[in-house]
Amino acid sequence: MIIGSFNKEFQRYYIKYLFSEIDVIPLEDLEIRLLSGTIRLIASEESKIPRWLAYVLLKYNKIKIKTQEDPRDLIGRLTYYSFREREGSPLPSIERDLFFKLKEYSQKLDTETRKKINDILENFVKIRLPKILRRVLTTGYEKGGLLWEDVLARYIRKLSNKWLEALIKEELSV
Repeated sequence: MIIGSFNKEFQRYYIKYLFSEIDVIPLEDLEIRLLSGTIRLIASEESKIPRWLAYVLLKYNKIKIKTQEDPRDLIGRLTYYSFREREGSPLPSIERDLFFKLKEYSQKLDTETRKKINDILENFVKIRLPKILRRVLTTGYEKGGLLWEDVLARYIRKLSNKWLEALIKEELSV
């Protein structure tokens, strides 16, 4: 049940990521009608719109994403974060949406390159995981980490509380 829940949580947090706003520069005047209202974009005037909408408009060459990252920079930062994690510092803060950016980028690549990126990411997470566990169990940390780490922290906290409750409250019978 927990594994299925992780998959659903991953999708839920990805949707949250897609609703975050990013800076765009429209290439032409646009008026977009949504259920929640109308968004008006003026050509060459920087605006903030939800990421999901930016992806749709980018696909049709209607905007430029102002903060569009070079994928090589993203991989470079992941390598740097991995190095910093190995140094033994307590759980350093990193950009909250790192996992989703990497996932989006790697899905566009060939299988071999995707595997290399996933290997780097897996090593990064394996180094970071004990620090997440330590923080959750000692300080109650559940928010403020990476978007996807918040889910793990919440599950660990619930699981450890249930485990402790069973130890304390369960009566033994012979």
